[in-house]
Amino acid sequence: MENLGLTEPLDFESDVPVSTQIGNRIKFAIARGAYGPNAQLPSVRGLARALVVNPNTVIKVFRDLELEGTIYSQAGKGVFVSPGSLRRCRRDRAAIVEEKLAEAVALARRAELDERELDELWERVKSGGVEPPNKSGRDR
Repeated sequence: MENLGLTEPLDFESDVPVSTQIGNRIKFAIARGAYGPNAQLPSVRGLARALVVNPNTVIKVFRDLELEGTIYSQAGKGVFVSPGSLRRCRRDRAAIVEEKLAEAVALARRAELDERELDELWERVKSGGVEPPNKSGRDR
C-alpha cells in the first residue's frame, strides 16, 4: 500500500483514541492533497493490516467520516473522497493543530515559562530541533 501518511505507526498509548488518530490522518491526507475529490481510499482490510488494528476500527472511522460528508462509499467498489471535502479537512486540520498548540501553551504556563522561554521553545520546535517523545519506552 502506498504510504500517503496513513500507515505510519499509531500511538496506542495516547489519550487520543485510535479511531480518532486514523480519522485525523485521513483528514490530514485530504487536506494536503494526497487524496483529491473522488479519489479512492485504501480498503478497510488493507488499512487495518497496515495499521495493525481490527478492521472494525477502520469500518467505524469510515462510517464516521461518511456521516460527516468527508467520504462516500460505493457498494463493491470502495470508499472515496467526497467532492468539496478539501475545505472541511483543511479547517478540521487547523482546528486539531490549534487545540494541540493551546494544550502546549497551557502546559508552558503551568510550568511558569516566561515569554522568552516560550518563544525559544517555539523556534526550536518549529525548526525541527525537537523530536516528539517515544511513548513506547524503547528509548529508555
